[in-house]
Amino acid sequence: MEHESDTPELEQVYSLEIRRIQSSRFRAEGGPLEESELKKGIEREIDVVGGGRKRIITFPPGDPDNPHNWSNKKKWLITFAGILSVSNSTFSSSLPSGAIVFIQDDFNIESIEVATLTMSLFLVGYVVGPIFFAPTSEFYGRRWVSVGSFGWYIIATILCAVAPNIGALLAFRFLAGIGASAPLSVVGGIFADIWNDPIQRGRNMAIFAAVTMIGPTISPIISGFVSASYLGWRFTFWIAVLVGVLSYIPVILCPETFAPVLLLKRARRLREAGADDVMAPLELDDRSVISIFKTTLTRPFRMFFKESILLLTSLFLSLIYGTFYLFFQSYPIIYQGIYGFGPGIAGLPFIPVGLGAGLAIFGVVFWDRHLRTMERNNKEITAEYRRLPLACMGGPVYVISMFWQAWTSRADVHWIVPVLAGLPFGFGFTIIFISYLNYLTDFYEIYAASALAASSMCRSIFGAAFPLFAKRMYGKLGVSWASSLLGFLALVMSLLPFLFIKYGDEIRSRSTFYQFLKERKEMLPESEIDPLGDAGDEFEEKPGSLRRDT
Repeated sequence: MEHESDTPELEQVYSLEIRRIQSSRFRAEGGPLEESELKKGIEREIDVVGGGRKRIITFPPGDPDNPHNWSNKKKWLITFAGILSVSNSTFSSSLPSGAIVFIQDDFNIESIEVATLTMSLFLVGYVVGPIFFAPTSEFYGRRWVSVGSFGWYIIATILCAVAPNIGALLAFRFLAGIGASAPLSVVGGIFADIWNDPIQRGRNMAIFAAVTMIGPTISPIISGFVSASYLGWRFTFWIAVLVGVLSYIPVILCPETFAPVLLLKRARRLREAGADDVMAPLELDDRSVISIFKTTLTRPFRMFFKESILLLTSLFLSLIYGTFYLFFQSYPIIYQGIYGFGPGIAGLPFIPVGLGAGLAIFGVVFWDRHLRTMERNNKEITAEYRRLPLACMGGPVYVISMFWQAWTSRADVHWIVPVLAGLPFGFGFTIIFISYLNYLTDFYEIYAASALAASSMCRSIFGAAFPLFAKRMYGKLGVSWASSLLGFLALVMSLLPFLFIKYGDEIRSRSTFYQFLKERKEMLPESEIDPLGDAGDEFEEKPGSLRRDT
């Protein structure tokens, strides 16, 4: 079916000649694999075309097929579906925390660490899933990755509800975690696809980060009360299935949002209509199976170890993320062990954490208004200043909350005092997440999904590991010094946003992926995109180089 914005008339196809895609950096060594693959693709097409013309299509200004130009109604539907999928993922991650004692009794498990694996293995799935889902979404598109992974998650959760033994339950929780990992790494990329306004995109990422916090704070309350009732612990998983099925409907209805894939589909339709020399930018890349394993699937790992900004950011987020999941073991130690709360009641102290996460959204809105004022006054806003001041504020607030909880969790102090420490914890945690997720999305653009996947894998390792040693750490150090240790580590990491703001220009200059993305955008400068039919500039290939013929 022909799209209204497509046309078989070649003079109305926006494109550039293949020889106009050139960069001196493509003749240099030391760039990422993506640069090498693109260079090979350009050279391959020049060899195929010979003396003819090969045209690379792009979206002309105002093109209705460009996700940036979609209606706000359509964008908000996609945003809502993305937030729903993230909510399901994070809600399920801590779902067994209020049911661990009941699972332990039902399956006759002696070790609390084995029962705790119902959470940890889910988070291990968060490590495995993004390896495939995030880079694949940058290769084949976001939609089918989102639809397929969410369906996988629902099926695995059904199997958790009917698991006959602890081994089966752990295996199914791991599989559920793999399916649930996709939204955490892909949804950020979807927001970048459709929202070109950095302030609006930032607000959506704020909701994304708040949901990452609020979901896990609700599920312990639900699982604690439900497991203690006649319904039993299995019903907690059926609740997750019901919520998942209802959320699946808008996810299925969402269209593809990744612009390179949309251009690929347009190029194919145009070739079917007779424009044989038209191709999409994505077709310059090697799309073979070898390329998938060599370049695409390795991208999150290469970015993590070669990009200092991603590595350091991920370590900070991993520390606070691991601490958050450690709370699902330390809160029972504090509120059941010190204050004598029951299983369901012991989950209620998570409510202030969720409220603090909600308050973080207002902090983002306030900061966005400040940025709008700066823009109206024509003041320059760097990427670091746009995103990282929130982290500069969130870090100290988070550290204060850790020491607050550490030294007030005592029998001679009323339980409400350590409970209220959850407010600054939730606020600080969420504002740090919002700041860094937005920064990574702005920094890596079309590779945002891979960057977020690398970050997600790192913090999921911490999230899976921390609960396993929580009981022993708090047993040996005591509540005060165990929480203080985590607070001191966070204090050191809180210096990072200040350093990024000060040395931002130098960091960008040393980032191979940032420089590659910059060069790739310069290959198709908007001012040079003319409708076919204009005379344009002619280019001529000479052996060993691409040069403009003057």
